Amino acid sequence: MTSPAPAPRRPKVATVTVGTNEARWLTACLSTLLASNTPDLDLTVWYVDNASTDGSTEMIRDTFPTVQIIQNDTNLGFARANNVGMRAALTAGADYVFLVNPDTRTPADLVHQLTAFMEQWPTYGICGPMQYVYTDADGSTVALDEHNDWSRLALKLGEADGFVGDRPNRPSPAGPEHGRAPATLEHAYVQGAALFVRAEVLRTLGLFDRVFHTYYEETDLCRRARWAGWRVALNLDLGIQHYGGGGTGASTYRRVQMRRNRYYFLLTDVTWTWPAILSLAGRWLRQDLAGRSVGGNTTVVRGWAETATAAWWLLRLTPTIARRRRAHHRLRTAGGAR
Repeated sequence: MTSPAPAPRRPKVATVTVGTNEARWLTACLSTLLASNTPDLDLTVWYVDNASTDGSTEMIRDTFPTVQIIQNDTNLGFARANNVGMRAALTAGADYVFLVNPDTRTPADLVHQLTAFMEQWPTYGICGPMQYVYTDADGSTVALDEHNDWSRLALKLGEADGFVGDRPNRPSPAGPEHGRAPATLEHAYVQGAALFVRAEVLRTLGLFDRVFHTYYEETDLCRRARWAGWRVALNLDLGIQHYGGGGTGASTYRRVQMRRNRYYFLLTDVTWTWPAILSLAGRWLRQDLAGRSVGGNTTVVRGWAETATAAWWLLRLTPTIARRRRAHHRLRTAGGAR
C-alpha cells in the first residue's frame, strides 16, 4: 500500500510592527497586513507597543483580535523593541520575519511574493520592497504609483557603499553578478520600515545591535548578513506604501542619535582601515561642531553641545566597540567559507 504524499510545507511568516503613540496609522497598517493573500503560508501579525499613551493597544485589541500584542513598560527604542517582537516570532517558529513600520500600507500579495522570493533564492538573507508614496485612499487596493523619497535616493545611489557621499571610491557591498536574482538591487541596506529577513539569519547572527537604539540598526544587520555570506537586496518589482519620517522630525534626539550611531557604525566596521576611519571621523567631527551634520542642521553652539554628548557616549562604549570588532572579524572569516 502506497503511503500518502506528505503535505506541502507551509512557511511561517511573522510581521512585526513597533509603535509609540501611532494610533493614527495602525488601522491602515494592520488591516492591510491582515488582508494579505497568503493561501500557502501561515501568517502571524505581531504588534509591539513602546509604552504608548494614546490607546493604541486598546484599539488593536478591540479592532484586530487576531493580532499578537506585546506591551513594553518603557520606550525601548526602535532596535530593542523590534528585538522583542523578533524574539517572540522566532520562539513561535517563524521561518521569516517582516518588519513593517506603522506608517505603511501593504499590498495584498506582498507578503506572499517576498516569501516566494526567499524560498526560490536561498542565498538571500534579507530583502525588501521598494517604497511608494503613502496615500490615504480608502479601499482594498494599495496603489503603487510613485516612489517615495527613500526609494528615489536608493535608486540614485544604486549599489554603492553606504558612505559613497564621503568616500566615492569605496567598493560596493553588492555580491557578484553570478547567482543574482532578477529584478534586484543590492543596495547598501534594506530600510527597517519594510525589511524581510530569513529566520536563519537572525538565529545565526543575532538580532539588531541594541546599542544603536534608533537609526543604523538595520544597516548594521544588513552588513553582518553580507559578511556571513548572504545576499541583501531590494526587490525592484515589489512595493509598499510608506509615509516616512518616523515621527522624530528635525529634533535634537534625531541629530544626536544619528550622529553618535554613525560613528559607532564606522568604528565597528572591520572592512575599514584605521587611517581611513580616523580620516572620515575627523571630517565628520568638523561638520558636527559647525552644526552641519547627518540628522539635520543646527547652530554652532548646539553643534558643540550635541557632539559632546555623542562623544561621551562613544567613549563609554570603548569596551563594547572592541568586542564588536572582534565578533565582526570572526563573522567575516567564517562567512568567507560559506
